[in-house]
Amino acid sequence: MDTLDLSRHEPVETHDDVYLRPGDAIELLGKVFVVESRCLKPRGYVFSEPNTLHVEHPIASKDIKSWHAVGKLNFISKDEHGLPIGVRENLRRSLRAFTLTERKEIVRRLRYCQGFDDLGPGFSRSETSLQPVCDRIAAGRDDTGPHDWNTVYRWWKIWARAGRDPRALASNAAKRGNRKRKLEDYQLKAMNDAIESDFLRQHRPNATTAHKACIANIVRYLGGRDKALEVVAAMAGNKPPAKRSPFPSIKAFRAECFRQSRTVHLHRRHGSDRARQEMFPVGTGPEVKFPFQRVEADFKYLRLFVVDEDKKLPLGTPYLMAAIDCYSGCIAGWDVSFDPPSYVSAARTLKHLIGFKDMTEFAKGKDGEPIVRNAYPLNGVPAQFVLDNDQVFHSRSFVHSARALGCSINYIPPSQSWKKGRIERFWGTVQQSFLDMFPGKVFRYGDDVGRDYKPEDDAIVTLSELRLFITKAIVDVYHQDIDPRTQKRRIDLWTEGAAVRPPRRVRAHDDLVELVGAYETRKAERRGLRLFGLRYNSSDLASYRDDFRTDPRVEVRYDPQDIGSVTLIDHEKGLALRVPCTQPAYAAGLSLHQHKVIQRRAKDGSPEGRIRMGTLLMAKAELFELGEAMLKVRKGRRRMTKVAQFLGRGREVIDMLSRTREDPKESANPIDLSGDVDDEPEDDIEDDEDHSAGSVRKPPRKTGDAGRPKREPKSPKVGKAAVPDLSEGTPAPRVTKTVQTEAPGASTVPTVRKMKVLDDD
Repeated sequence: MDTLDLSRHEPVETHDDVYLRPGDAIELLGKVFVVESRCLKPRGYVFSEPNTLHVEHPIASKDIKSWHAVGKLNFISKDEHGLPIGVRENLRRSLRAFTLTERKEIVRRLRYCQGFDDLGPGFSRSETSLQPVCDRIAAGRDDTGPHDWNTVYRWWKIWARAGRDPRALASNAAKRGNRKRKLEDYQLKAMNDAIESDFLRQHRPNATTAHKACIANIVRYLGGRDKALEVVAAMAGNKPPAKRSPFPSIKAFRAECFRQSRTVHLHRRHGSDRARQEMFPVGTGPEVKFPFQRVEADFKYLRLFVVDEDKKLPLGTPYLMAAIDCYSGCIAGWDVSFDPPSYVSAARTLKHLIGFKDMTEFAKGKDGEPIVRNAYPLNGVPAQFVLDNDQVFHSRSFVHSARALGCSINYIPPSQSWKKGRIERFWGTVQQSFLDMFPGKVFRYGDDVGRDYKPEDDAIVTLSELRLFITKAIVDVYHQDIDPRTQKRRIDLWTEGAAVRPPRRVRAHDDLVELVGAYETRKAERRGLRLFGLRYNSSDLASYRDDFRTDPRVEVRYDPQDIGSVTLIDHEKGLALRVPCTQPAYAAGLSLHQHKVIQRRAKDGSPEGRIRMGTLLMAKAELFELGEAMLKVRKGRRRMTKVAQFLGRGREVIDMLSRTREDPKESANPIDLSGDVDDEPEDDIEDDEDHSAGSVRKPPRKTGDAGRPKREPKSPKVGKAAVPDLSEGTPAPRVTKTVQTEAPGASTVPTVRKMKVLDDD
């Protein structure tokens, strides 16, 4: 007996757990062996080769198990052995792995096979007996597919041999045919060269353009135009269509273009970022072990028109900024307003994030129960902010505010938004689950080509209603939902994590302006601090200057929503000094955005080119009166948004939800306030419009999703005497119509507070 030495002769095992029957087979490295009998030395089975006579191989059971474990050996049952290769492959697939068309064909063939089974085990295998059965089944199902008795009998034999498994009836027609290339080598080379040089390009030429380059390559390979014409004439009489011309058809060339690797195709035609987004595997993301360890924030342009509170006239589309806790998935803070992405809205989000959220101020429903039924317990200082490269997040004000709070900032690389995937996924929830139910939805550019739908005419939601709805959607729906990673409620994740490791508290302060106010540096002079073309001075500022031999340059913090006063910060002395404006009748309660619009209006009406306080007061009164009048009539879409931004409509809810939070214990902890910041001091100038809260440090290009869609029209140009343009670089959110009234709580008496001088951590 000629044997194949595939086993090692070792002591006989007393237990054998490999069970095979004579007639079963194994497929070892692509070759089939049939079981003949058992053997004891080695303990296993004797196998024969079906196509070779008198050749047997004893194989040990432990070798069979080890080869099967590493994928070198497959078992073929006695019923499967002898079936076609395609049928055996189908029997190893699940029914769900077949396409819908393949499953329909399996069911169709199964009806005929079951009809043959109904004839009994000894049915006659003749056309006279079987064809009427096939015709009856086809007529009952209106089946026009092949159902000749001979074909159906072949199906039945395979089906019966496979143990009546329906998978054996799957069609293998797609595996037929010759798989060899029908084109010559020079044709393939010409196509590949054309694809490489003229199809896989960043400007994405179509296949027709690259096909012309392919024809030119073939002419060159054949030796020129005359030689190519001779080859064309010689091949014209060939019978196969592929051999009648040396030039491949556009269909064949297009098929060759898409034979390229998908990764190469995306990388060469769409860029590395697109290839990475579509082809790189999605990971689990960064590991976050406790609440507020990692907070992602971004802006979102809401594609929904909102209307005025009183007149119900369309105002425009607002912006939403949100910050999400990556540990629990809860929304830590947010803000929605007409202000485009700027530090103004970022500061309001920071205030909402670190402070308490009071849900008791909301109105109650008809049943007497609060509209927002659950608590909003998220508050504290994040350890790390993860942001994109929006100009707002690179501004000096945001960087210094994060440093004052003790937060680190991590900017993701441009065009890699998946590195802050939690906030990006939340934007999809906002647009699809929160806002999709409301009329007045703004379509994306290109979705409404005919512009038949006018969202401004269909809008019914006011900004305050939108704030209330977003609050309820976040607190009562999103936070109560299940987090897909942990299968726990998001709010439970926060509560459990905060109980083990509470978020860091905000250090002691009198006003949040000290921590999150807009940042500037100015020289403290005899006439005070000069900002925005205004003066800020007090007797306490004079006493502060008395300790310096020369006028010092100091850090100034201010609230862009109220420029009636600023706060001087001296970290070395631990001093926070509030300095009021020398013109409180004008500046009290006025936002920076409103001041800049008024300032520009006053310049237009001043023939001397200089601005006097009387001119500013008159321009202020005129603009507020004009803005209120514009809201009573329907104007342009963008213009109404600018008016609402100037008047500061609908900004009460976030201020209502946020309260000053103070923790004396936090004051004893070290906070790093001495790091280097890449900003250059400016010299005082007469007009400080360029040194606002939105000044930036030349950031990289913006990658956020806050920009307005391309279909938005440009803002209309307005003359001196016409309706003013109420837009400016840095918007501000607070409103006051009265000229002579100070802001609530404003005082002309400055306050001085001593701050503890802290060492670096």
